[in-house]
Amino acid sequence: AVKKHWRKLYNQMQTLYASNLASTICLIKDVIAEVDLKVNEYEKKQKLLEILSRTENKTYTKLKNGHVFRKQDLMRKERILLHEGLVYWKTATGRFKDTLALLLTDVLLFLQEKDQKYIFAAVDQKPSVISLQRLIVREVANEERGMFLISASSAGPEMYEVHTNSKEERNNWMRHIQDAVESCPEEEEEGKMSESDEDRRIAEAKACRIQKCQGVVPFLPL
Repeated sequence: AVKKHWRKLYNQMQTLYASNLASTICLIKDVIAEVDLKVNEYEKKQKLLEILSRTENKTYTKLKNGHVFRKQDLMRKERILLHEGLVYWKTATGRFKDTLALLLTDVLLFLQEKDQKYIFAAVDQKPSVISLQRLIVREVANEERGMFLISASSAGPEMYEVHTNSKEERNNWMRHIQDAVESCPEEEEEGKMSESDEDRRIAEAKACRIQKCQGVVPFLPL
């Protein structure tokens, strides 16, 4: 009876030890994940500051709604850099323009280098800053490194074709953009949101027409 008692007590202690050890390991993993997150946020913040330091002070671009977007607008503290990298913006003539794409909390924008400084990219007179609200991202058919960015803005739909260096990089960009669109802070009045479905249909219809003219199989809508 004594042996059974001690064996039972020993087993309970072993179970308690294993449970505490598992809890400790989980806690350590949580702390490491939190530290990694903070380090990543700090690195992104420093990267944005580095880009801003190289950006021409007087550079600006006009948005689809006619508003002017300046360098100072990038410095708003609520705008956080989520992803960045070199991409190739396809022009109407079929050429590719090297641009630095910055995915922020509420916008996606393109910069180009000029005289060792960054300025807002100028391609086909299109705005180089795209709101993430009602932004649609699609693969380019038969082009594994390309993606369409379709802005279904109430100010008027606009489509961009952007390419990357690899399929994996393209997929990574698409994932980051889709995640950012889903978590984008809502700023417009609720009443205006009723226009979004119609804007989306107009934007996708325009994209389909352009693709047909280019001899590309149109993408399927969501």
